[in-house]
Amino acid sequence: MSSDTILLINLSPQEIIFIQNLLDRIDPHANVITVPSIEKAGTEQSLHAVVLVVFRPESGGKNPGHVVRRIKRLVEHPVAVLLLISPELAAKIKGYLRAGVDEYWILPMDSVVFPQRLHIMIEWGRSSLDEEPFKGSAHHQSRKAGPTWWERLKESVKRLFRKGLARKRLVCELSAPFAGRWNRVRSLGFGSFGEVWLVQEEASGMPAVAKIPHNAKMNSVFIREAAILRRLGGHSNCVELKEVIEENGKVILIEEYVEGETLQDLLDQGMETLGKEKAVSELLDFLAYAHEKRIMHRDIKPENIIITLSGACKLLDFGTGKDLTLKSTSSTVVGSRPYMAPEQIAGKSSIASDVWALGVLLYALATGLLPFYDENEKKLMDMILECYPEPPRQLEPDLPEELEEIILKCLRKDPDLRFRDAGELKRMLLEHFPHFGNGQTLPPG
Repeated sequence: MSSDTILLINLSPQEIIFIQNLLDRIDPHANVITVPSIEKAGTEQSLHAVVLVVFRPESGGKNPGHVVRRIKRLVEHPVAVLLLISPELAAKIKGYLRAGVDEYWILPMDSVVFPQRLHIMIEWGRSSLDEEPFKGSAHHQSRKAGPTWWERLKESVKRLFRKGLARKRLVCELSAPFAGRWNRVRSLGFGSFGEVWLVQEEASGMPAVAKIPHNAKMNSVFIREAAILRRLGGHSNCVELKEVIEENGKVILIEEYVEGETLQDLLDQGMETLGKEKAVSELLDFLAYAHEKRIMHRDIKPENIIITLSGACKLLDFGTGKDLTLKSTSSTVVGSRPYMAPEQIAGKSSIASDVWALGVLLYALATGLLPFYDENEKKLMDMILECYPEPPRQLEPDLPEELEEIILKCLRKDPDLRFRDAGELKRMLLEHFPHFGNGQTLPPG
């Protein structure tokens, strides 16, 4: 039976009831403590099992750093903190994130997406609680007297050996299993958000993928990816999220290991028409499902598409994905340049940006070339913003005219002139080519 405790600070009666009703479904044995303020929370005697603090700041409240530090001092172990914030206070979100809040939600809460986000936060907090407890609380440490001259001398001596100690510590970290049971096998990649490892469960020998942020500041990105994978997890072309764990203050995602080759690798080797069309059909089916749930991927490219040993298609890496049912203050430019839509370059991505990327992919599968490419990144972006692609039939004369029209509609500069989403693109493709997927439409190679 779970002994999780959820601490709710300064929530309205309606918000408390909403969260308690959600917990009845996702964590029915959880213990809920509700307090009107941080000061009142400090008087509670049962905070030893807190896995998650849900906090709602007051209008005109204190400095975010001061508030978050007080929350973190309430318990004697690392704890996940979820900020609920009203739209009029959204400008303060970045301050709270910098201060150490792990995730935020702009009110009001909904019954579709918020439950997954809450579940992920509880999972992460529970994993954090399972780790070895700290030697004394942050509260006690903050009140400790200043160092004596002898302690200062010892610290000076330690600095002489810090590089060697850090190197040894890195070796220990790399050899230690995640959550005590996931052993590293080999590195699979290193990117701007974090690193990816092939891992193996000690007990079962089951392989999986561990996605690790570079630092705790990236935790919120990983939490959102986990929530997206949970929402899309019912689809056969989605990678399964196995669990969310905490390690050294970082959120680590343990995902299904998909064995196979990337679509890019297969295209480099020369791919038969049947394989191309099957991959496109399954990709469109999955993205239609995601778009219907108002989730966009924002980095569709052959390198992120795995064709399994059985021939199934899996779309990887929702790290740059975005759930459009949530309010957001972000206008970050994300994606891979040759597949980025004009509006994406300007930081204004939408579901139509995924349609653009699908158009680039279809163009490449039909002609063997990208519609826009230059080694110089600035020139490439200028081409995407200002130039029009060479019509595919000029490169591949046997291509059906209707397919060329579909591809070029995906690549309209104005997102309003493209297909609305992957579902509409799929319907149009099947309307003109009812047997698409059987290897009769795209050229081989």
